Amino acid sequence: MKAFKMILLLALLTGAIWFVIVVAWQVNDVQPSGSDLALYLGGLPLLAIGTVLLVRYGLRQRRERAAEQAIAPASAARGAGEPGEHDAPAVAYVLHLHAAAVHLAIGASPEEAAANLVEPKRPGLHPNLKNAQGMPVMAAPVDDVDTDAVADALRAIAEDQHQDQDFDRLFAEERLRAVALLEPVAEQLLMLESEVVAGLTPPGGESAPSLSGRRSDAVAPPKSRLRTLLLVAESWPQPARQMLGDWLLGKAEALGLPAERIAVEVVPIDDASQGWGLIDQIGRRYHGEVTPDRYLLLACASQLGESSIETLEASQRLLGSGRPEGLVPGEGAAGLWLSGPPEPGRDASPDALELHVLQRGHVAAGTSSRNATRQSSELMNKALACTTHKPDAVTAVVSDADHRPSRAIEIASAIAVVCPELDPVAQSLNLGVACGHLGAVAPWAVIAVAAAQARGSNAPVLAVGLADGEARAAIAVTPVPPPSSTQADRSDDQAA
Repeated sequence: MKAFKMILLLALLTGAIWFVIVVAWQVNDVQPSGSDLALYLGGLPLLAIGTVLLVRYGLRQRRERAAEQAIAPASAARGAGEPGEHDAPAVAYVLHLHAAAVHLAIGASPEEAAANLVEPKRPGLHPNLKNAQGMPVMAAPVDDVDTDAVADALRAIAEDQHQDQDFDRLFAEERLRAVALLEPVAEQLLMLESEVVAGLTPPGGESAPSLSGRRSDAVAPPKSRLRTLLLVAESWPQPARQMLGDWLLGKAEALGLPAERIAVEVVPIDDASQGWGLIDQIGRRYHGEVTPDRYLLLACASQLGESSIETLEASQRLLGSGRPEGLVPGEGAAGLWLSGPPEPGRDASPDALELHVLQRGHVAAGTSSRNATRQSSELMNKALACTTHKPDAVTAVVSDADHRPSRAIEIASAIAVVCPELDPVAQSLNLGVACGHLGAVAPWAVIAVAAAQARGSNAPVLAVGLADGEARAAIAVTPVPPPSSTQADRSDDQAA
């Protein structure tokens, strides 16, 4: 659209120049020669067009420099006072990821999702969802989602809380789909926690050995708790969030996890950047406090409903004719089961992976793809610098980039800058291309797929978030180093 307007403007400018010259020749009774025709009707319009394009380019560069200069003082001002959300002092933490699960349009496990992202199947037109003009919309549904069981369970909770009359309003079809997608993810990870808790020896006894025979941080110490954070869209009303939390607690108890060993909080978020920020908060908590507690991070979302389509269209964020940067509605669920590093004298779980310090940033609204690429590549470089690995050791980059040209160009360019050895097709896995917009699910799903790649290749993988507005995030997922290397690193940290 912008290119069409520019072409029309230049055509009008050329026509105006020709009109003025022809009128001037007629008024002054001038008989132009061939050289006059070439100079005035050809050269003069080209000179004017070049001048317009040059001025336009200069103004655009000036606006971009002004935007960058406006961001720098704001960051410096926050640094001089209290730290802002993205300017907190650097903390060298490491989280241990023990297990991950997903339920997405491309697979019911992180490994299956990663395999299907090598040659992703792009979303098609949804058979039922339509926009305001009655045209079908692009969407990325998960096949064969059965909501009957979760609807019955949630309705029973609503009756106990005397909310049964509002049940249909609180749990529309798209929310029931989100919970149905969450159920197998939550059950899989809660079962792992339940097995760990059930394997505890009496207080004062030796903890159970891992498969390798070493004492492992996968064994839960006595009095530890599973802190569960479930992310949902901010549009979920408080009564629905309360029922969802009670439903999840009931799942945990049914799987044999004692109520005193789990705490559940349903967290409404309005963008994925808040999910990425939770990783940073948890890492800082483990860095500043020695605790045996573990975290279960869950998220579920579905935009495959009339309400979500209307909201996206009203905000002009739905993909459609003349809107190539619009979103494709998606749905899914994901979960991460993680802890801090093992206590002194205890080896890390042989199946764990390390999540290093999360790197976060922002790009200015309306910035050029060059500046956006620079921001993402800087974050990826910083994320990798938190590990002991070099860029050529990275075997894949997993992101939430989708069909939008701006995101596709940005992630491809950033990978070329940071990891030029990577195959831009087979080793650049972009979740949003096949799954559409996942909202709160995106951070956990990206990390889960990155973890599957890191475990499969036994090498570092970068997880990148760039689909959510101007926010950017990057984190390195690496195998846990051998016990000897871990002890040496701890000794170096203590010496420092």
